[in-house]
Order: sequence, then C-alpha cells, then structure tokens
Amino acid sequence: MIEFEVRDRDLLARIGKLKTKSGTIETPVFLPVINPAKQAVTPRELYDDFGCNMLITNAYIIKRQLAEAAKKVEVHSLLDFPGVVMTDSGAYQILAYGKVDVTPEEIVRFQEEVSADIATILDLPTGWKASKERAQYTVEETVKRAKMLEGLKTRGDIGWVGPVQGGRYLDLVAMSAKEMAKLPFEVHALGSPTPVMEQYLFDLLVDMILTAKMNLPHSRPFHLFGAGHPFMFSLAVALGCDLFDSAAYSIFASEDRYLTEHGTVRLSKLEYLPCTCPVCARRTSGDLVAMPKEERERELTRHNLYVCFSEIRRIKQAIVEGRLWEHLEMRAHSHPALLQALKHLGKYSEYIERH
Repeated sequence: MIEFEVRDRDLLARIGKLKTKSGTIETPVFLPVINPAKQAVTPRELYDDFGCNMLITNAYIIKRQLAEAAKKVEVHSLLDFPGVVMTDSGAYQILAYGKVDVTPEEIVRFQEEVSADIATILDLPTGWKASKERAQYTVEETVKRAKMLEGLKTRGDIGWVGPVQGGRYLDLVAMSAKEMAKLPFEVHALGSPTPVMEQYLFDLLVDMILTAKMNLPHSRPFHLFGAGHPFMFSLAVALGCDLFDSAAYSIFASEDRYLTEHGTVRLSKLEYLPCTCPVCARRTSGDLVAMPKEERERELTRHNLYVCFSEIRRIKQAIVEGRLWEHLEMRAHSHPALLQALKHLGKYSEYIERH
C-alpha cells in the first residue's frame, strides 16, 4: 500500500516520502507525461540522465495501442523505466473528444494488469464550459464510479487516485472533495484544471485547489493534473500540491519554444542561450536552429526538462530554508496573473498559517 510521511513544511508545501511498490519518491515531485507513441526523450533517459524517479503515462492510450504487449511485460518494462509509474485513465480524452471507448470497470482492470504503481479511476471531468447542472452531474457520476472501485480492484499493492471534480463551481468542488474524502483512496487529485491554467486564471486555480484541500484528509498526497509551465510550480507546491504532471516541456519543444525560469521564448528570437545545462553549454542558438527538426526537438525537450527539474530542486531548498514565500514572490513577477494569484492567497491566510 501507499505510505506518505512528511519531513518538512513551509506554507502548505510539504517535503515528504511517498512509498510505493516500486520505490520511495520524495515530494514535491514533477512527473513528465510520457506518450508511449512519441518519445523525443525516452523514459530510460529520464531515469539515467535526469534523475527522474517517477513519471505518468496514459493507460487508455496504452490499452488502445499496446494492450497485449503491456499485459505481457507490464508498464515498467514496456516503457523501459525502473522507477515509479503513475497512470491516468483517459479522462483527459473525455475532456478533449467527448468520450472514450472504455468503461470505468475495464480501465480499472487494465491498470491492475499492467501493474501501475499509482492508478486513476475513470472520472468524468467537469471542464470549463459546463453548466452548473452538467457540473453537478460530473461530480455525482465521478463519486459513483469512485464507490465502484472497492468492488472492482483485486490488488492491494496499487495506490488509487480519487479525483475531485466541480470545475469553477467551488461549492461543487467542496461537495466532491467531501464525498471523496469518505472513500479509501491513497491519493487525491484536482480534476479539470487544464483549461483554467491555459487561460492563466491562477487566482481561480488557487480557489479550486484550496477548496479541495480544505475538504480532504491532510494525510493523503494531492496531485495537480497538467501543471504546465515551471514558473507556476512554486504556486502549486505552496498550495499543497505534492505531485504534479506536465507535458508542456515536450509540447513547447515541438513548437520551437525554449523554456526559461520566467516564461518561454521562440528559439528564433534568441541570440544567446541563457542557460548552462548540458544542451546549452556547448551550443549557440544558431546551432539549434540549424539542426534538422527532429534533432532540434529532442535537444529542446532535454533543455526544457532540465529547467523543470532545476525549478523543483530550488523549491525544495526554499521549503527547507523556510523561504518558499520569497521564492513564490520572485516567480509571481514573471506574469501578472501569477502576481494576482499571490495577492489572492491573502484570502486564505488564516488557513495557511494554521496548517
């Protein structure tokens, strides 16, 4: 079973140890999203070159494209990754395409068959455009599917994620969290945050995360799906997100976008590379621009990953030194919406101080 032990705290951030059947992970932790069909940087390279001990992949995509292979060798061998593997269930595909060709029962069984370390039920995402009535339905349906889990699962060594839905309707987020808290999940997650972050509505994200956190057991780790750019990692961690995933490092690279601590820059706009990672230390921006598209995408992906993992280490050091607020203030000046979110935290000052 999953075990979670907290070592250090600052604001709502926690440095902790998350024990799974495949190893123990230190939180807060950034999980690169791995698409098994496209890997500019392989999971093995993530493990060997970046010290990445945990990643997330999509069980629904694997089931559709690589089901038999995954059942034979399990997901760790399929990806060639010796660390901890978390699987998502296809809820993002529901959000993007409206439906998936799998039932909640089938995806639970499949995640057990491929031996994920942490697995996710097939929740029904609320999304951004949902009416209040539709949002309430997604909450009720997700809770219904969550209650089915106990009768479906056959293994006791996999941790299960209970997502909280409700979207921008904070009363529904609270209702969803209270219902999920009653069930024996090992991890909780905020569902449907991606559209909010894509529109830079970080003050609403603060409300959504803290509304969920205030109604969930503090002893359970909390995951943020689709965290995006590393300049907002410190906000997520300060709000109590112990785990968060992102595919932005890869998406940006495919668009020739170069990550910095404060934003993204089109590679063509850079005269100098403002970084000393192994990708940038021995090259110029002209060298990257002159590369064939596939090679350039790979190198930008590697650079973007270095930026993400470096930011996590800075955040952890800030937690240990008790200066996460100062680090968050510095990052908040990267974007007006982040600064607005920082000011919005004052609404929750009593709760933050208490915890």
